[in-house]
Amino acid sequence: MSSRVAAPICTLVAVALVVLAPVVAAAQDEAFTPKRTPWGDPDLRGHWLPGTAAPMETPASNEAWVRPPEERELGPRFRFFPGHSDAPDITRQERPMVVDPPDGKIPLQAWAAERREEIMARRDELEHLDPRVKCLPAAVPRGNLPVGYNTYQFLQTPEAVILLYEWNHLFRYIPLDDSPHVASDIRLGMGDSRGRWEGDTLVVDVTNFTENTWVVGHGAPAENAPASTFTSGHGVFHSDELRVVERFTLIDEDTINYEATITDPQVFTQPWTISYNAFMRGEEGHILYEYACHEGNARNLRLMTGTDTEARVALEHVVKVGK
Repeated sequence: MSSRVAAPICTLVAVALVVLAPVVAAAQDEAFTPKRTPWGDPDLRGHWLPGTAAPMETPASNEAWVRPPEERELGPRFRFFPGHSDAPDITRQERPMVVDPPDGKIPLQAWAAERREEIMARRDELEHLDPRVKCLPAAVPRGNLPVGYNTYQFLQTPEAVILLYEWNHLFRYIPLDDSPHVASDIRLGMGDSRGRWEGDTLVVDVTNFTENTWVVGHGAPAENAPASTFTSGHGVFHSDELRVVERFTLIDEDTINYEATITDPQVFTQPWTISYNAFMRGEEGHILYEYACHEGNARNLRLMTGTDTEARVALEHVVKVGK
């Protein structure tokens, strides 16, 4: 297993979906038996690339939206570093990640759906900016959604699973010792995780989230698309009652299927579940690069400071404001 190495990188919003060639979620081969760690657990250790990048949800209406050519993503010819391969070429999955409810729609309460429309209609205003644009933690399940500049590393001991993310230096420590969650007044950007093995599936219960994150959201929405046509999960917020139950299952030697059930009675009409093949095994020698969220990112700085200038000048402005 390769060691975790850091090398500087600037995030480029334009390449957010560069490497996301989606994959059809596959059922586990009943004959497949995962490799085991020396202490007998399924072996998830190693480096993993993003997998499926299907639509998050079915559009809220039958309205069609075609992204204008000037707003379409850059092609997969772009790479951050020579020799740093991206996700393999895989088949597009058209089925939404939301598998329950069966209609593939996120079951927002009426007031929450209205608030989401407002968030997306005003998404360039500081108050309504995507928390990731502000470089806040992605939380879960969002942190496991396919992002072109995110890869992962799993580490394991008999007592815990550790999950490292290239995306903004995120990490999770998932104890397997039946210990209780931390006190309810302690809030964490990635939530508080407690794990257990159910057969060959790692089940993780996550609570105690901060409120300044979104539950899901992947892929940049088109600039002028109406909220009713969104399929990315953007703008789906939560309350302090959010609870996520994740299930990580090796379905073959090189693929981890991921399922997450989201419960928040303050925001959603019912619990809802997403499922997709989230992790594809990285090639030998793959490493995690440093993700520097604001370095050289003039657009993000403009959104948050109102300074519409070159990145160098914007950075100087931020320094002055901070004094």
